[in-house]
Amino acid sequence: MDYNSYKKISKNYKEDFEKYNRRKITIMSWYYKIFHRLEVIGLENIPLGPAVLAANHSGGYDLDLFAISHYLHPRREVTPLIVNTWHFSENWWGKYFIGAGVPLWTQGGLRYDYIDPYLKDEGDNFPGLMCIFPEGYIQSFKKRNTLAMFYPGVVRIALKYKVPIVPVAMIGFQWACPVLGHTKVEKGPDDIFFLPLTFPAKLKMVIGKPLLLEKYYDQNLSKEEEFWIANNLVRNSLGETMKNHVSVSYDEVIEYEMKEPEANYFQKSL
Repeated sequence: MDYNSYKKISKNYKEDFEKYNRRKITIMSWYYKIFHRLEVIGLENIPLGPAVLAANHSGGYDLDLFAISHYLHPRREVTPLIVNTWHFSENWWGKYFIGAGVPLWTQGGLRYDYIDPYLKDEGDNFPGLMCIFPEGYIQSFKKRNTLAMFYPGVVRIALKYKVPIVPVAMIGFQWACPVLGHTKVEKGPDDIFFLPLTFPAKLKMVIGKPLLLEKYYDQNLSKEEEFWIANNLVRNSLGETMKNHVSVSYDEVIEYEMKEPEANYFQKSL
C-alpha cells in the first residue's frame, strides 16, 4: 500500500469511527485510572520538538500500546508504529481497540514516507512524537523484566531525522495481562497467548532522559554498528529508566553481529 492510499484509508477510518473511538477512549481512561491507577512519570523529559520514543512492549491485550497512544501526554498526540498485521487498516483488533498509529511492515524495513509527516520539517503533523517498540517482541511472563534484543529501526529514525530518542518504561503491564506463550508465524509477528482478562495491577509509564546521537549524524553506519547503538546505548538507556521501578536484565544478542562505531557517543539533556 502506498502512502497516498493509506492517507485516504486513514481519513475514512477516522471519520467513520470518530464517535466510537471518542467513547472508547473516554471509557478506557476511567478503566486505567480506577482499575489500574495509571501514572505517568517524567513528562518533563519529553522535548518540545519532534522525538522518537523507544518503549518496551510488556503485556498482553496491547494495554501498553493503547496507553502510550492515548494517555502518555496530556496535550500532544503520540503516534506509534504498529505492525501492519495488527493495524486498523488491516485488522479488526487494530480497528476496534487500538485505533491509532501508522503501519510498520516487518518485511522490507521502514517506510519513511509514513514517518515524514511527523518528524520532517514542514510535515503535516510536525513536530510529532513517534513511538517504536524496538524489541519487536513481547516477552513471556517468565522473562517479564528482561529486555529482548533491540532492532536498529529506532536508531535509523533518530539519525535520519536528527531527533532525540526518549526511553519510555512500561511498568506493571506484564502483571496486568501476563503473556503466557508464543507461537512462531512465518514472515510475521508471533501469535501471543494471554488470559481474556486483566488483573488490577498498578501501571506506570516512566519517561527517561532523552538521548542525542549527534556524533553519529551524517555517517554511513553499517548494520553491525546500528545494532551496537541500539543494544548498547538505546536498550541500556531504557533499562536504566526501568531499574528504578523493577529489576532489569538483558537478553544476549546472538542473532546479529555488532560493532562499536568509531565515534564517541555522548548523552546530553535537552
